[in-house]
Amino acid sequence: MEFTVTLLLYAIFQFIAFLFVLVATPLDMFRVKELGRFGSTPCLTLWGGKENCNDLKSDTSYHELWSFCLERFSRFRLAQVFAVISIFVYGSAALLGFIVVFCCICLRWVCLALNITGAVTVCVVWVLMVFDYYNAEGLCPAINTRFNFASGFALLLAAWCLDIINIVFLLIPCQPMDPSKENTQW
Repeated sequence: MEFTVTLLLYAIFQFIAFLFVLVATPLDMFRVKELGRFGSTPCLTLWGGKENCNDLKSDTSYHELWSFCLERFSRFRLAQVFAVISIFVYGSAALLGFIVVFCCICLRWVCLALNITGAVTVCVVWVLMVFDYYNAEGLCPAINTRFNFASGFALLLAAWCLDIINIVFLLIPCQPMDPSKENTQW
């Protein structure tokens, strides 16, 4: 097995992307505008509203908060499902990425499939958040009237960007680090 820099970069970036998705999922997607980005401010996560964003549990469920906005409630539920799926997809891709680097190059195509799947699942999450940020529904105003995007959203977007970069890495033919070798690996 020949070691390649491209696959090493893939494995490192994929692990970082996995950590971003893992950390972003329970964090705040939106934070109240007037009170700043840090401290014990109210926020919205994928799982509910919090009066103090530093608390571990949600104070208000979305079932209560958006009882008159069933479509928004459904979009947040869908985002929750896709966020959890993304954790498993990104984690699997990171694990297989390190296996590809050190022993089994044939799993590279499985990693590519996982990265494409991960790009789609995380994209669904952040697109749903952006949609609700800018669009009002019934009695529920657009989220941007009181909230800004927050750190959880930024981490999801960063993970998605790393995933797109990793797809490119996986499509680049692997060159062995030893230049005396003539064969390239696919």
